[in-house]
Amino acid sequence: MTPDHPVTLSTDSRWLRRVLHRVQQFFASLHPRVSAGERAAAAAAAALSAAALALFDRMARRDQRHSLDVLRRVQQVAPGQPDLAAAALLHDAAKTALPGRRLRLWHRVLIVLMEAVRPGWVQQVGREAPGSWRYPFYLHAHHPALGARLAEEAGCSPLTVELIRRHQVKLTHQPVDETERLLAVLQAADDAN
Repeated sequence: MTPDHPVTLSTDSRWLRRVLHRVQQFFASLHPRVSAGERAAAAAAAALSAAALALFDRMARRDQRHSLDVLRRVQQVAPGQPDLAAAALLHDAAKTALPGRRLRLWHRVLIVLMEAVRPGWVQQVGREAPGSWRYPFYLHAHHPALGARLAEEAGCSPLTVELIRRHQVKLTHQPVDETERLLAVLQAADDAN
């Protein structure tokens, strides 16, 4: 190395931002807080039924915090959309709202690492066997469909159910209708949080 030819480190800034975002998420998830006021305001904004609010309440505190953060971002972009607000609050419900079947923090860390090493690995490892060590990986891969079913059972609107079902399927085109426009808002808010 000479002064005329300094060594430069090239880094993909998007990759680095993603890593930093994941590290921040990890530390924030260690001690999440949800106030009674936040919960009440969110339930009102989403016009949640008693059953839908009970579903939200069964979620792990870290998932509630994430959902409230997604809701805040959604409301900045598309205020006055109760179906979208409900989807923001319940989009990850299946990860932790099913009794005895939860994605724990260590599962989430492992999933992020697995996806970084080999995309698609989580889906290959996951099995639909609730007692198995492989079930959390299945739950992660299938939480949109499972969450949509939970939301439907809780009396959520067909639009809310559809947004939850599709929240992990990235649009590859410009939204063609109102559902896709709302889906794009939900996905952007979810990705940012």
